[in-house]
Parts: sequence; structure tokens; C-alpha cells
Amino acid sequence: MKKAHQMSLGDYQVNQNRKVTRSEKKLSEIEGFVNWDRIVSMFSVIDKTDKMVGGRPRKELLMMCKVLFIQYLYNLSDPELEDQLNDRLSFQRFAGISLDTTVPDHSTIWRFKEALIRAGLTDKLFEMITDDLESKGLFVKKGTIVDATIMKSSNRPLSKQRRQELSVRPSSQVDMDAQSTKKNGKYYFGYKGHIGTDVESKLIRSRSFTSANIHDSTETEKLLIGDEKSLFGDKAYSKDEIKRRSRKDGVYYGILDKARRGQKLSDKQKRRNKRLSSIRSQVEHPFAYMKRILNLDLAMAKTLPRNDLRFTMNCIIYNIMRAGQLVRCPA
Repeated sequence: MKKAHQMSLGDYQVNQNRKVTRSEKKLSEIEGFVNWDRIVSMFSVIDKTDKMVGGRPRKELLMMCKVLFIQYLYNLSDPELEDQLNDRLSFQRFAGISLDTTVPDHSTIWRFKEALIRAGLTDKLFEMITDDLESKGLFVKKGTIVDATIMKSSNRPLSKQRRQELSVRPSSQVDMDAQSTKKNGKYYFGYKGHIGTDVESKLIRSRSFTSANIHDSTETEKLLIGDEKSLFGDKAYSKDEIKRRSRKDGVYYGILDKARRGQKLSDKQKRRNKRLSSIRSQVEHPFAYMKRILNLDLAMAKTLPRNDLRFTMNCIIYNIMRAGQLVRCPA
């Protein structure tokens, strides 16, 4: 681990007179919405410190938690993150890196994330942040919109023979978890990120992550919260079982109608789909933010759990930024 870059007194005086950057505003948004004490407490299960033997001191957990947010807010690789933590004052301030703090190197960052994954903390972290937002009354809870986006793997598709070879001699450089799917006549190799979005607030209430060959409708149950007054989604989520249950439970079923083999949609169904599409389109807002702002495009990691961590952190960061908008402009 490298020592943080030390600034002179003159450097500090200059920085006191400068304007607040956009980067600092984003980090301040995260700082204001996240309950760090709760996260550190949850992450403490991966703390290997033993007073008799020695080990990583517990005080580093808070810094590593914040480093995690920086990495996914700016889509940085582990080596890039290490460099930025040594160079950028805004990152150092946010992470609590002072003049005598040891800056984590890229291997330390990688091991920290692997420990989170092994401890099964990815889902728990999302749920904790979501609970904090819910306690602030930001969820409207009128309904849930379900949808999925494809994340293409940075690897090429694998043939059946190649998969068999890798099952005997696995390679850490090859993505074995990614699978292929066909959408609108085009094939994709990678993963799917599934979300359940709160109608009106556009906050993400639920998420799941799968390989790309998993059909959207199989994740519907996981995306439902249980307090919905309505359910919306495109025709890929059309399922008679969910339709019957929704009506039985008094939940408005707003999944778009799908034409069946040999049976076209009626004019009434087409009008219904058009009307519901304006509501369903709200789910595109979080996906657009994650792909355009957070650069959630290629799945760079070589395993599903590592890509899941990235997708989950993207959902969390989107929610925090969206929550900031809702607080500033409630209407």
C-alpha cells in the first residue's frame, strides 16, 4: 500500500479558495444519504483483525466502504482507483485519507471486494441503502415496473467444445458465467440486470442479476416487494399465473399484452398497450443513467458475482442521486 500524497500548507490555502467541483457535489450527495455506521457494522464480518495475531485494523473499513462508492461512481478499474486516490483531493477528503493515511493499493481493493462477495453482502448492502431511503419517505409505492437490461461480456461467446475444455482447465481470463440470448433478431453474450422500479419516484426497490439466457419473466417474483398496488412491464413479463394472482390480490395488472401464435392483438389490446407504455417507460430512466453516466456497458469481470457487485453498486448510486433530486424538487 502506498502513502498518500502529502500537501504543503500552501496547497491547503489555495484549495480553500477554489470552487466546489461537480465531483465533490456528487460525493457530498452520497455522504449525506449513506449511514456509514450501519455499513461498517455490516462489513465488520469480513474484518480479519485478531488482537493476538495482528491483521488489518478495523478503522480501515470505513475508508474501504467509501472507496467502493468512488470506484463505481467513476467506473474505475482497481489500478485506476489506486492512482486516483493518490492524486485527487476530493477522493481523499471523501474517503478520509489524511496526510498520514496509507492509501490502499489495487490488490487490497480487489481483495476487499472479493471478501464482500464471499460473505454474501452484495444483496444486504442494496437492501440497507434502500431501507434508509424508505425511512425518508421517498418511495411512492403506487406500483412496481419490472424490466431488464443486457450487459455484454467483454469476452467472445464460447463454443460448447471450448466450455468443455475450460471445465477441465479453467482460466481466470475467460468468462464462463456469461451466456447468450437473442433479442430483436440479434444475439448477445453476457448478463442481464433486472430491476423493480417504484412508479413515480423512479427509485429502484429491487434488483437481481443473471446470465443473459435467463428469461425476464423468471425474475418477476424476485422483483416484487409485496406492497404493490399495481404491476407494470413489457410483454416479455406476460404470465397468466401472475395475472391471476394479481387480480386475486387486488393488484392492477399492467403488463403489456402479447400476441399469441396465430392470434394477433386486438385494437383494444393495442390501445391498452399504448396507454400502459407511457407508465412502463419510467423504468428506462435508471437504465439510461447507469449506462450513460456510470458507463454500465460491458461486463468486464470474469464471473457473475463480480459483475453483480458492479450492477448492484450502480443501482445504489443511481438511487442516491435520484433521491437527491427528489429531496431538492419534491414535485
